[in-house]
Amino acid sequence: MALLATLAQNGLERVINGTDVIRLTSDYRFIAENYEPDVWKRVMDEARIGDVVVDVGANIGLYAIALAKRVGTEGRVHAFEPDPANFRTLDRHCRLNGVTGQVVFYQAAVAQKNGRVPFETGRGCESRIGSGATAVQIDCVCLDSVFAGGRVDILKIDVEGFEEAVLRGASQLLSEQRRGPRFIYLEVHPYAWREMGTTANSLLTLLTERGYVVEDSSGHPVKQIETYGGVFARRRQR
Repeated sequence: MALLATLAQNGLERVINGTDVIRLTSDYRFIAENYEPDVWKRVMDEARIGDVVVDVGANIGLYAIALAKRVGTEGRVHAFEPDPANFRTLDRHCRLNGVTGQVVFYQAAVAQKNGRVPFETGRGCESRIGSGATAVQIDCVCLDSVFAGGRVDILKIDVEGFEEAVLRGASQLLSEQRRGPRFIYLEVHPYAWREMGTTANSLLTLLTERGYVVEDSSGHPVKQIETYGGVFARRRQR
């Protein structure tokens, strides 16, 4: 009982990918320390002191916490998470790790326009925007409105198939060299794209037309996306 009380109060320490000490609530003691190692390294290597990072689909906060520590008190991580349970855990984890001063929290989905959308709750890490008997209405925002006049240095997107909608809602931001992110990570879900009206060509064209070079985890150019995974986009040097 004493051990459980300590875990509940102070969290359970995990060393993620050998680089990041993160405290988690006891409910998430199953999280492996070997966590998306290739993606993790690539994203973390991009972060600099003072950066503005946007984490769309922040889930329970692992990336947000590690990035907040890297950008320091001069930077900010804007963490968007629509699922109520995940959002509460995100907030709790950031408090456990002492980074609430660097993280701005949004309990909202991110897509092409502002409004209200149906959202399937109660699926933990698998919660996603959608429709169905268990759907509730939640706030939805576009990044162009949230960051109107502001800048974003790094953009991370994990939204279960809504990747293109997020990018289209940031069209103006992406088009401006001065304000747009120098680096984007997208977890891609092509199996869900037909329902969303997305294709590999539409997604890749959107990025390339706004000045980005798209690569896979090995640094090779991406010409087609057929399977679940991650792609990285870097602003083309002028």
